[in-house]
Amino acid sequence: MISIQQAISLQEIETEYSLLGSDKAEIVRIPTSLKYGGGIGVSAALIQFLASWSRQQSTPVLRLYPSPDTENTFQSLAREPHGMAALYFSQKIEDSNQESFSPKHGLTFVVPQIVAMQSGDYQNTMHGRGIFLACFANARNEFIHPFYSKGSSESLRGREDFHTLAEQLIKTYAPSANRTISDRSFNAISNLLYELFRNTDEHARTDEFGDAYARNLRGVMVKFVTYSEKAISSEINPDDIAQNMFMLRTLANQKTHKDEDGKQKSAKDASFIELTVFDTGPGLVRRWLQKNEATKNTKDLHIEDEVKFVRKCFEQHSTTKDGRGSGHGLTLVLRCLGELSAFLRLRTGRVCLVQDFSSLSSAGAEFNPRHWLKERPELPLVSGAAYSVIIPMSRNAK
Repeated sequence: MISIQQAISLQEIETEYSLLGSDKAEIVRIPTSLKYGGGIGVSAALIQFLASWSRQQSTPVLRLYPSPDTENTFQSLAREPHGMAALYFSQKIEDSNQESFSPKHGLTFVVPQIVAMQSGDYQNTMHGRGIFLACFANARNEFIHPFYSKGSSESLRGREDFHTLAEQLIKTYAPSANRTISDRSFNAISNLLYELFRNTDEHARTDEFGDAYARNLRGVMVKFVTYSEKAISSEINPDDIAQNMFMLRTLANQKTHKDEDGKQKSAKDASFIELTVFDTGPGLVRRWLQKNEATKNTKDLHIEDEVKFVRKCFEQHSTTKDGRGSGHGLTLVLRCLGELSAFLRLRTGRVCLVQDFSSLSSAGAEFNPRHWLKERPELPLVSGAAYSVIIPMSRNAK
């Protein structure tokens, strides 16, 4: 059995992939909540892991941790992004005494969150200071209203609708954002949201051969987090050097303010938006190879060649298949990241790439990432792609 702990880190999730080929892999046990809400990137990484796990098992089993109230455990799981994914991707559910429950029973607890997604009641889409909007493949309400105007696959909302959505998402938990985020930054956030989700909508609803998945998940997660210098050191994994430096620099560069005695003081905390657009489709490289070099297999590539193909996905002027929309694609994403002085973490295929855009201008933003773990550039093959973007909410944002 694979047991996911409350305090699991990104590195520990990567280690769990080594168990997927063993006889222990059929059963996964997950907690009802994650320490610090999972930390940056953790929830999306768990969703990718659960999708990869379910596709490698004949009967993926979700086992609940011991609890005096099983129904309450279901309710708690269903209010967490990783919990919703676990209930969705499993084909059998057991409590700690191995009493069985149908997946349908587990998914009934997810319904209130989906209703909240559909109605725009964003505060009730997940537990904590965050918003979770997800499309569950083959569900009756797969094409949720924030993304699709008519509840069908052919009606993805336009750029202006995504601008409105971005404002709604931010103001739900950050009503003071108008004082700290300029209109220009709001435009960059909405373009970022639109381009990344449109890319996911077009390329991640089927596998690289165009065949539908039995289970597939795609969506957006927005979290609002505040860190002090001490918290950055204690709560964030010390191995995430580039991310830590980005957050510490953001904290140091915030404007000073006057205290009660009129003396200038530096801000003690820095606030960030964590915007994640994720899917459990084929991932960037597998879909690229199938379209452009179908004779090649991802697993046969040298890891730096895989990075090269990820970069190609960004370098192409448009990633859309049919020319809809503006045609900016992922190239516009790079400009938005530079505009927002953001930090990007991208996990897809066998790579995890990070880049700090805070020192780049929007016009000069290029995709020049580094491996997240320098000593371990090649990681296990994962389902889909997860873009986790950290956006400073300070007054110094460009």
